[in-house]
Amino acid sequence: MPKTTSEALEAARMHPERSLRSGQGSAFKGILINGMLGAAKLAAGLLGHSYAMVADAAESFADVAGSCVTLYGLRIAAEPADPMHPSGHGRAETLASMVTALALVTVGALIFYHALLSLDEARVAPNPLTLLVLVPVIFVKEQMFHWMLKRGKEIGSLAVSADAWHQRSDVVTSVAALTGIVVAWIGGPAWNHADSWAAMLASLWLVGTGLWLLGPTLHELMEGSVDPALLEFIRETSLGCEGIKGIDKVWVRKLGMRLIIDLHVIVDPDISVKEGHRLAHEVKAKLQHELPQVRDVMVHVEPYEPELVKPLLSIPEGGTR
Repeated sequence: MPKTTSEALEAARMHPERSLRSGQGSAFKGILINGMLGAAKLAAGLLGHSYAMVADAAESFADVAGSCVTLYGLRIAAEPADPMHPSGHGRAETLASMVTALALVTVGALIFYHALLSLDEARVAPNPLTLLVLVPVIFVKEQMFHWMLKRGKEIGSLAVSADAWHQRSDVVTSVAALTGIVVAWIGGPAWNHADSWAAMLASLWLVGTGLWLLGPTLHELMEGSVDPALLEFIRETSLGCEGIKGIDKVWVRKLGMRLIIDLHVIVDPDISVKEGHRLAHEVKAKLQHELPQVRDVMVHVEPYEPELVKPLLSIPEGGTR
């Protein structure tokens, strides 16, 4: 059995039901915690005259919306294949990741715009008591980021990983709000707009993070290459079936957390069609047993020709990351 491993390979080894429950649990937790933290920050921002904190509350409510999108995307992705979607609905999870990334860009742009307008308004210095809300919020959201990112990698979910970065974005806006409030408090009336400047700087980070998160999503939608360790595992596992003399090509399509494999195996040219068919089903069954996230395997049987074995080793392989 292959000894190589990776996050993508370990995610493929997880049972789909367990992955789904894990992802949904992560999204539910995000909705509940972000809803409570957003309400607390909004109240503190309005009462404490802090624009940065009101903007931070808006980012928390955007996190709630992002977690809702993730939850809905996971639910749709889990639906079985139908005549209109013969490969299943797994890409709904990928699209949820894209929506979350675009939401970050949109929220960042709106925060920057409104913070810029607030620079021309007369401002009252933010109340330093708002820090009593911000400090514990930063701690909680940073813990959520690490927990959700780990969960997203474990189950191979771009949507959950994107949701995790949404939590980190909230940490950045909270740190910016804290910095702006402290500067305005220490600097006096001349620095009353410090938290607006802080909100603008944080918004640039939000936009950048959202654009960065679009990369893996577009890569998957465009069916880019998968993790090399996963490809190697598929190759070695297939070669472990008696009667398989070599592997010609391996392609992997990633549909959300599920995988579809297209595999070309080399067999003895003198065996019967029935025996070749049996070997193909054996390879498929073994791969689906070892990698529960594999939804389907298309096995193409090719005859063994010694003079072609060496060139076949250099044939490129690929599929979606």
